[in-house]
Amino acid sequence: MKGKKVPISGKALFVFAILFWGIGSISPPSIAAQWKFEKEDISFFYDVLWLGNSDADSAPSPLLGVVGGGIRFRLSDVLLFAPEIGFYGAEYFYREGKAYPAEIEYKDAVGVLGILIDPLLYYQYPVRNNLTLNGGFGPAFSFKIPLIPHGDAPSGEVGGYFLESARFLYLEARGSLEWKFTEALGLTVRLRTLLPVFHLWDGENVPFYDQLFFGGGIGLQINL
Repeated sequence: MKGKKVPISGKALFVFAILFWGIGSISPPSIAAQWKFEKEDISFFYDVLWLGNSDADSAPSPLLGVVGGGIRFRLSDVLLFAPEIGFYGAEYFYREGKAYPAEIEYKDAVGVLGILIDPLLYYQYPVRNNLTLNGGFGPAFSFKIPLIPHGDAPSGEVGGYFLESARFLYLEARGSLEWKFTEALGLTVRLRTLLPVFHLWDGENVPFYDQLFFGGGIGLQINL
């Protein structure tokens, strides 16, 4: 299904301007002379994320289990670049031009594979020798691939809805507490939220929390 093109508003341009300005100015000048790009560690994580749904005639806001991994690169003494990828499953149905979360037993739903990709910039604040607070910010991408149709599920329409108006594009903020319990291994407790910035231009009259992700989880880090 071909969606109509919606012009990007001034609000959307303002959000992207703030994003790029923030990334460019996050580090103090004293760090700038120490830039590097070195592999730090790899990680594996499991998160439980709440996905907002404002429609009362569809499934309640689902809780999604997200499993994945990532790698971190050291940029300076306190800055890291940390791309991650995560996977989850969900059910959707299509009604009047929009895809909605569906109950598992809904006869015309389609099972989708969700792929979360988030290349974040991290700032580290050491608390103790083996404890570190991390704050991350950056773009995130939530791609939904229809895989398992049930009944007369319109898989193409469900997939097309999330591609239209870049409904896969988010801004993510994340915080974590990292405990290095050996030289090679660490545990993390994570909180994260993904903001659906596409609502600034997609023309849908819905609350901003619709399609917002929020939750947390745990992770294991292995030093390289």
